[in-house]
Amino acid sequence: MPPALARADPRHPRQDLFRLGYEPASEEAVLAAEDRLGIRLPPSYRKFLLASDGWSAIARSLYELLKVEKIGWFPDVDPGMVDAWSHDEDITEQLKRSTLLSGPADGDYWLLDASNPGPDGEWTAYWWWAGDGEDPHPYDSFAALVVSAREDWALAGEGES
Repeated sequence: MPPALARADPRHPRQDLFRLGYEPASEEAVLAAEDRLGIRLPPSYRKFLLASDGWSAIARSLYELLKVEKIGWFPDVDPGMVDAWSHDEDITEQLKRSTLLSGPADGDYWLLDASNPGPDGEWTAYWWWAGDGEDPHPYDSFAALVVSAREDWALAGEGES
């Protein structure tokens, strides 16, 4: 039985083996993070957290999406990286206005830029590999970033499609 179908079948004896992601975050945990950050999170990311509080191995070189209690403004979560990029004013300013969503990785970072929410409340999401010398790659939303990452992983033959 395909994992998605087994997961949907409450009679499956080991439903937990097929769970994609983690247990959902509570609405209270999401609200607490928003209070701590001083801003409401974008809709697609909020929905993600309420479905899965973080994620393991969502992309080839990204080991973890952080649980809601660990997300934060980039300069607070990884001040060393902000200092390392202080020579590039554009990158530094972008990092200062972004939340960091990803955990330790091979130089990959997932960010949400809170500076210019769209009419739908979505923030621009970025996938940034700090070691390649290029600017972070933008996506219209967190949802668009996730879809792109999963498609990339599936095309590389490394993840479930």
